[in-house]
Amino acid sequence: MPEYSSIQTYIACNEENFKTIIRSFASVLAKLGIDPAYFLELLEGEMMDENFMYQGCGTDTQEYEYQEHTIHVRPYIMGWTPAVIPELTTNWMEIAILLWTEEIEMDHVTGEIKETYRSLLWQMMCALAEEFTQTGVYFTNEVTDGLPWEAIVKKQYESLYVFDAAIIPKSLHTVYKDWDEEQFMHMQTDDHLYIADKAIWKEAPWDLKNESS
Repeated sequence: MPEYSSIQTYIACNEENFKTIIRSFASVLAKLGIDPAYFLELLEGEMMDENFMYQGCGTDTQEYEYQEHTIHVRPYIMGWTPAVIPELTTNWMEIAILLWTEEIEMDHVTGEIKETYRSLLWQMMCALAEEFTQTGVYFTNEVTDGLPWEAIVKKQYESLYVFDAAIIPKSLHTVYKDWDEEQFMHMQTDDHLYIADKAIWKEAPWDLKNESS
């Protein structure tokens, strides 16, 4: 099994809004050129409480063409409940796009991203951030997977900046105010706070020109 890098965000979820979330995610995937068929089929069924934690695990890895290169992506969802994370007061859903780390990474020691894919990864992050605004959109690896969100949920703020990049909604701007200036570059707009690890990106990803796939 390959090692995954993840572009992930989280949404409070219940039986009333489950299909709305899935429909929104399918729309984002379609805009990015990722096949949303699995999630469209999921919309035709019913969410089962006992299976909620495992929704999305059946998605397949897809080949994704970008600038004459082929990489592998896997759209993914996972439910998180108070039974698993006691600090939660309701169910949450993780929305993610998984990528094979070895394909997008130039240096496995520093984690530096290949220049070819920097714009694409940021485009994917922006697409999720435009659709989902309850939490940040984080770019993580297998070691840091889920930690930035859990840092807020569990108030373990030492892990707040354990990510390679993040797009933070306005509602959380006051939480993210003490980043390491030597490690991170950042830019703030009216709606979002952009943060990226200098060693990983080398240049501000929000300044990169988006290229079509």
